[in-house]
Amino acid sequence: MVAAALAAGLLLAPRLFLATRIYPRVPVLDGWPPLPGPLDLVVFGALLAALGGVALAPRPRWWAVAATVLAVILAADDQSRWQPWFYQYVVMLAALAVTRDGGETLAAWRVILVGLYLWSGLQKLNTTFLTQLFPWLVEPVTSRLPPGLQGWVLGGAIVVPVVEIAVAVGLLVPRLRKAAVVGAIATHFLVLGLLGPLGHWTNAVVWPWNAAMAALAALLFWNSRHATRDVLVPRRLGAHAAALALFGILPALSFSGHWDAYLSGALYSGNVKAAAVSVTDAVAARLPEPVRRHVTRNRVGANVLDVWEWSMGELAVPSYPEDRVFRAVARDVCRHAADPADVVLVIFGRPGALTGDRTITRGDCRHWTKVQ
Repeated sequence: MVAAALAAGLLLAPRLFLATRIYPRVPVLDGWPPLPGPLDLVVFGALLAALGGVALAPRPRWWAVAATVLAVILAADDQSRWQPWFYQYVVMLAALAVTRDGGETLAAWRVILVGLYLWSGLQKLNTTFLTQLFPWLVEPVTSRLPPGLQGWVLGGAIVVPVVEIAVAVGLLVPRLRKAAVVGAIATHFLVLGLLGPLGHWTNAVVWPWNAAMAALAALLFWNSRHATRDVLVPRRLGAHAAALALFGILPALSFSGHWDAYLSGALYSGNVKAAAVSVTDAVAARLPEPVRRHVTRNRVGANVLDVWEWSMGELAVPSYPEDRVFRAVARDVCRHAADPADVVLVIFGRPGALTGDRTITRGDCRHWTKVQ
């Protein structure tokens, strides 16, 4: 299931993992040599082959080792690839690769799912999700309802984070486990309906992720008799302890800006940063056509390149919502500027949980070319 779901994500967003694109790559380390073509195709194809081995081999451990190494190479080559689904699958493969005890692998996988549900729910406890993102998400339903029922649906926004938190708790408690699995499956199929062909028809790369999450919740928890401590208390330092740190503890740091939002269950939470690049007419005319199509005029007549739209349009995934990626995008656009003031990056900070207010940071090419 994990191998098939990751392969589906790779095939639905291939340009994210290849060098033949315009959206800039952002390596993890300064000076990291970007994978050139056709080496990028070799790594991409080898990863798909290794995932086939993980899925089909009776003893998949060494296939998992190969898949993990190849995926880490791709992740180091570009931080935009650190999408929540990719991160989850790679950590799950890594757990399979480094453990010889199947019980430890399953414990690590279970803590990953519990952590995802918990932090996804907590990230949505903010006014931006409740008043902006949730109304957009359910618009395919509310647009077909009479006004009276629309209010009832929109008023239920708080149910979403509460259900996700309840699922996380329920998966830990044996008596509540099957009810939590049902809740998880219902949630994922509802999201599939809203984002899929019957709804917004957007971000197709998360469709198989939702299907896989529903299946994994059933496979890992439905008939499991493990105790709560078996998930929360690792027997030794290893894959289980690492998964607990990565998915159970470190996401708490995201609320203070010390851990990435997409590594903390924040996708479709409203609790992420956003960015736009303001460009002059001259710069807009010099941009490649695949980029220029995402430049629009705002209410005051300025040309605005929406970073999220550019990433979705070219890479088929949302932009990675961290300053260092936004700055790299701005530096790339600055290559087309004759004057440093012709390009201005505007970063909208994470919204206040109660107010929705964002801190706005602006800087032109003179600033972003100096900041790494």
